[in-house]
Amino acid sequence: MEKFKKYLEETGEIGRVVGQNHYLAYVSGLPNLKSGEMVMTESEKRGLVHGLDKETAEILMFDEGKLKIGQEIARTNTFFQIPISQELLGRIINPLGRPIDGLGPILGEKEYLPIQREAPGITRRVKINEPLETGVMVVDLLVPIGYGQRELIIGDAKTGKTIFLLQTLSNQAKKGVICIYVAIGKEASAVKAVEEYLKEAEVFDKTVMVVATSENPSTINYLSPFCGMTIAEYFRDRGKKVLIIFDDLTSHAKFYREISLLIKRLPGRSSYPGDIFHIQAALLERAGNIKTRDDKEVSITALPAAETLENDLSGFIQTNLMAMTDGHIFFDINDFRRGKLPAVNAFLSVSRVGNQTKEPLDYALASWLRKKMIEYQRIEEIAQFGEELFPETQRLLDLGKKLEILFNQGSKTIIPRSLQLFVLGLLIYGFWEDKPRNIMKIEIDTILKNYKEVLPELERRMEGIKNLEELKNFAEQVIPGVKEILYQPL
Repeated sequence: MEKFKKYLEETGEIGRVVGQNHYLAYVSGLPNLKSGEMVMTESEKRGLVHGLDKETAEILMFDEGKLKIGQEIARTNTFFQIPISQELLGRIINPLGRPIDGLGPILGEKEYLPIQREAPGITRRVKINEPLETGVMVVDLLVPIGYGQRELIIGDAKTGKTIFLLQTLSNQAKKGVICIYVAIGKEASAVKAVEEYLKEAEVFDKTVMVVATSENPSTINYLSPFCGMTIAEYFRDRGKKVLIIFDDLTSHAKFYREISLLIKRLPGRSSYPGDIFHIQAALLERAGNIKTRDDKEVSITALPAAETLENDLSGFIQTNLMAMTDGHIFFDINDFRRGKLPAVNAFLSVSRVGNQTKEPLDYALASWLRKKMIEYQRIEEIAQFGEELFPETQRLLDLGKKLEILFNQGSKTIIPRSLQLFVLGLLIYGFWEDKPRNIMKIEIDTILKNYKEVLPELERRMEGIKNLEELKNFAEQVIPGVKEILYQPL
């Protein structure tokens, strides 16, 4: 009640609740109210002004519970802000900035920032020129991402999108990048699984989790990505690279649609409000690679997720997100059903700016891989009819199947770039040419577990390699050491 009286004295205006519909309240009697302003009821429940009419204002309430008609309400004369500090790392908060992990209040010197901010102008933007390693082989080799990029992660539910995002997050957190995971409309059990994954990977203390569950009001879920982006900007402005994950923006659009329909805004395609594109584009535009006042380059890399239904990429929100991002990584439900993990369809995935961050060797490998995978797909279609294949064609079919084994990666496996290139070099050299595929799988797993002993300083030793021939020569040189660890007596 003290806060309410304080705001009442400061503004000199008092309004009253004239109606309520779920979490939407209608208020009259505040003539100087502004859109986006915070208001507070006499019971100290907070809300956000979403729309203004001649007689009434539409207020999105943060706190659940019924309001009494005639209840007094005061302006705060401030826009919605959240408290941010360095101590947010390793904590789970809701979109209002309040801790929800049971670890007590967030300490440290706090800065209050509005969640709606303008994106950096074109003069502050810098070309994306540094590769961001996800640690997932098929993505790093065929659909590369750069720091400051906005790459959409799209696919059906339960196809491995979140696992891929967590692999990327854990790999980047270990490199010193500040990571923010925004959960939108998730079940509490799914959020707990994310928390446990990050703790097991020992990167939870370098991550901020902004969580809005399916039990929270639509208002809270709608605000969650803006809260996450504001936290990302706070760390970016302090010279830190930031990776932010939105899981997922199709749910965010659904919550905003629910709000708009409740307010009786005119619906558009698929009943979504007409401004949903502008809202999500303005959010993602705040990411990017920018130059600070002291001429340092810092970046916010955004990985928004989007859900499809039976591989349908033509949905309204999905096509919107594809238009406002720098590419997309497509998780194919058909590949997932075949047992391919991660189920990334490299032919339907695009990275518009990530390729400019790659080295000549990466270009050569990507070109070789795409060529062999296209040949494999064609041969596989013929082989389904039981046709007898020529020896050369049979070798290409076997190579394609071995590439699939190479790209199959466990949910907790992170493969550094140097090791990715080396293992692929062994395959190109023909190290597994005459071996059964099950043996190849066992040997790859052994190399991944023991490569530091077999190949000390692998990254440094591979720095000078510029083309496929040099990579094959390097693989040939180190094969004795590889055999030593693979075939050592028990």
